[in-house]
Amino acid sequence: LYSVDSQEMESSIVNASATSRKRRRDEEEEEELEQIFFIIVSVVTMLLGALTWYHDKYFVKEPARNLELERHSFLNRLYRGTETDCIEQLRVSKKAFFKLCRILQEKGQLVKTKNVPIDEAVAMFLHILAHNLKYRVVHFSYCRSMETISRQFKNVLRAIMKVSKEYLKFYEYNLEGSVENKWRWFKNSIGALDGIHIPVTVSAEDRPRYRNRKGDISTNVLGVCGPDLRFIYVLPGWEGSAGDSRVLRDALRRQNCLHIPNGKYFLVDAGYTNGPGFLAPYRGTRYHLNEWIGNTPQNYKELFNLRHASARNVIERSFGVLKKRWSILRTPSFFDIKTQIRIINACFMLHNFIRDEQHSDPILEAQDLELLSIVDNELINQQMERVTNNIGDEVTTIQATEEWTRFRDTLAMNMFATYQIRRNFD
Repeated sequence: LYSVDSQEMESSIVNASATSRKRRRDEEEEEELEQIFFIIVSVVTMLLGALTWYHDKYFVKEPARNLELERHSFLNRLYRGTETDCIEQLRVSKKAFFKLCRILQEKGQLVKTKNVPIDEAVAMFLHILAHNLKYRVVHFSYCRSMETISRQFKNVLRAIMKVSKEYLKFYEYNLEGSVENKWRWFKNSIGALDGIHIPVTVSAEDRPRYRNRKGDISTNVLGVCGPDLRFIYVLPGWEGSAGDSRVLRDALRRQNCLHIPNGKYFLVDAGYTNGPGFLAPYRGTRYHLNEWIGNTPQNYKELFNLRHASARNVIERSFGVLKKRWSILRTPSFFDIKTQIRIINACFMLHNFIRDEQHSDPILEAQDLELLSIVDNELINQQMERVTNNIGDEVTTIQATEEWTRFRDTLAMNMFATYQIRRNFD
């Protein structure tokens, strides 16, 4: 009996061992099949991916672009299309645009290159200044490489700098209507003078020098304009931290200096000293135009300040129109600081060019009137803020004299005497 049981036990052990080996062998075969299946699926997926890429690249192609045709179509719409499109995009009428091209070619020595004509180069330049466009945006519209755009921009800027002296200078002007009435008490004045801060981009180490009192990075630009909103002198380049006194001192002493003819003067705000060549308002007396709403002058100082503000407001309006027309002056640009300073100078020159052309171009004149209307509304809200910001920023470059003080008092008293006579008569 014991022998039979032992045999049965050995038989069951052998059977169990055989079953275990068979199960293990089946599992190994199953794993091998799974691995083979995974490899096959991976290879098929890779083949399908490769076939899809090859098909998309060599069989499904995008329609070929005719860049030359696209560029000509865009340029034709830009300055050979409607006047509205040309003014909105380039800030000049079609007539003024082609005249500017001729001036830059004849006087600025701007030459066309093998592939880029002069009108296209000038259009690129104006487009960038008008809308502060990046080269990548211009590249998309003009179908030109960014290297070509950069080279053409510099060529046009160089040409404008060559002709800028012909436009930024003193000249004789004729006043009519309301403008003449504002300036009739200031017959020996040749314009108004003030500074403006224009935002710029500089390196990290230069930022402290260019940071102005408001904490913005800017350049302090001295601007002088005539009664007809045309600039006669511009001095850009000073750091934003430089005060108006330092900038004016430099303008009066440099080789290309601000020249004041004998017997003439500029109207300046209360931040400047009242001295020979610079007629300032009375301090401690209401001055800015929005302060006179609902009020009438009560003495000769108030009347003088009111009429002084009405005339000197021309410089604020000129700055306003300038920045409205060229948006590159409203925000920092990506150019190096030297190029930014030249761009500022170019914008002033183009401002004067447009002012000259609008006399024979009703389209430009209408655009200017529209911009002036916007600027005048904004100035009403900005003048009180400007008064607060100017406190403590006295320009002492000009030396006050008793003779000049008497001149202002005499002028103011004559104004008030005439004003009282007319008021009593009315």
